[in-house]
Amino acid sequence: MRVCIFTFMFACMFLAFPQQQKIYFDTQIAKHLKAYKDKSEVAIQNGDMARAEFLFDSLFNNHLKFSYIRNITLNKVNGSTLKTTSLDTPFLLVTKSSWELINQEEINEINRMSKMYKDQINIIILFWNSKSKAKTLSKDYNSNVIVTYVDERENASNHIIKPYKHSFGAPACFFISEEKQLLKIDRKFTISKDKNRTEVAFSVIHEKIKWMLFDNEPTKEGIISIID
Repeated sequence: MRVCIFTFMFACMFLAFPQQQKIYFDTQIAKHLKAYKDKSEVAIQNGDMARAEFLFDSLFNNHLKFSYIRNITLNKVNGSTLKTTSLDTPFLLVTKSSWELINQEEINEINRMSKMYKDQINIIILFWNSKSKAKTLSKDYNSNVIVTYVDERENASNHIIKPYKHSFGAPACFFISEEKQLLKIDRKFTISKDKNRTEVAFSVIHEKIKWMLFDNEPTKEGIISIID
């Protein structure tokens, strides 16, 4: 009898305090992206860039931050595949478009960062392009950088294209924790040469990556800190 009573009380406690359900990034995008884009387009048309930035910050902080990332299966340019669930470290997912000109300074900085933080993070470059084009574009990245592609002509990849490209375009960078939670988004993850400063060494990408990793502490380097 006592066992039955205990079991009943335990069941009641479980119902009273249910486990919190995981909130997923793609689900949140489906729910909230359209309203954000409609308001953002109005702000941009009115030249109110501060309003547009505020809308993005609100979308991210209220609906996307700490949401969980479902497994993404990506084709590597070397012929193998990558499942993000297999990664046991945080990772940066950097998306690139086929028409985007990627300068060597950016590639060099990503290569350097991939060496500096080897075994602490994975840096994944995702080209929205065919395998042949992505393979050509991948030649200057070092072996620490995982170069992948998604051919948009393949309908099987729509579940990746919709949340990661149609949401914020490209280039963009998503910083995802080892628990597969989204921590930050950088919608302008690129650098371009100033025609009047062609000899200047750029460190913008380095600063961007450190900002992503160290939660607005861009002077910090070394072991990655835990982001609350």
